Amino acid sequence: MTAACVGTKAATPARADAPPCPPKAYAVQTTSATYGADTTFEALDLYTPTGLTGGPVIVFVHGGNWTRGDKSQYHALGQTFAACGIALVAINYLLAPQVRADAQATDVDRALKWALDNAVSKGYASTKVFVMGHGSGAELAMLSAVDDKTQSAAGFTKPAAIAGVIALDGTGFNPSGQAADAAANPTRYRAYMAAFGMDPKQWQQYDCSQFFTGKLPRFLVIHGVDDYLAPESQSAQLVDQLTHAHAQVSYLQPDARDQDGVLVDLVRVPDDPTFSAIVRFVSGS
Repeated sequence: MTAACVGTKAATPARADAPPCPPKAYAVQTTSATYGADTTFEALDLYTPTGLTGGPVIVFVHGGNWTRGDKSQYHALGQTFAACGIALVAINYLLAPQVRADAQATDVDRALKWALDNAVSKGYASTKVFVMGHGSGAELAMLSAVDDKTQSAAGFTKPAAIAGVIALDGTGFNPSGQAADAAANPTRYRAYMAAFGMDPKQWQQYDCSQFFTGKLPRFLVIHGVDDYLAPESQSAQLVDQLTHAHAQVSYLQPDARDQDGVLVDLVRVPDDPTFSAIVRFVSGS
């Protein structure tokens, strides 16, 4: 496990100790709900640790190049976090190219609002709501957390009280500066056009870094060393930009992990150091 820091002001290294889960796993309760009018795409599955109140909750945004993916794929992820005492909300959202990335980020914000509004009834703390995304979902998680426009469209009247953002092997954080790189990869370029539009000159409106102002939540950025689908340079640049914005950011590069491996090993590998880092990040330790 390699902890790397990027930027003129060093990011905080992410801890990689054994996860502080209880000796006896919590029983897990699963609840399905909708957070919007579309009962298929604006839907969620909530995994909660039975008998625990006041703990953190993670809203998880799946990847899939903005065009595919489903919350049902992450049942084991929800079970794993909830058994450790961390509630998890796995969400669906409207997919590109039917909608662009800003509308998708608005869906993420609607799900975040649902999580905040239901904190008391579901037993977790409204002050400990985190958003985590994987691949293209990391870009949507980031955009939902920093763009006031998507939050306003989701019904927030003031900035959302997000405790932190976790970006796993993300891509497309600043598409206007990555257009040339994307054009060299036909699959990536098609995904960018689906999410951000056919004209790269208009992609600047989706750049997350333009919103790195004012008070920002904490950030944990993770990128597998062996991930060749999402360029590591994009995560490194993101950390550099967050650091320059004086955000509190930790950067972790798991060894021998590709894009799928970073996520899969959270569930399959006992004492996975990435899982440990996420648990400690949301637990504030």
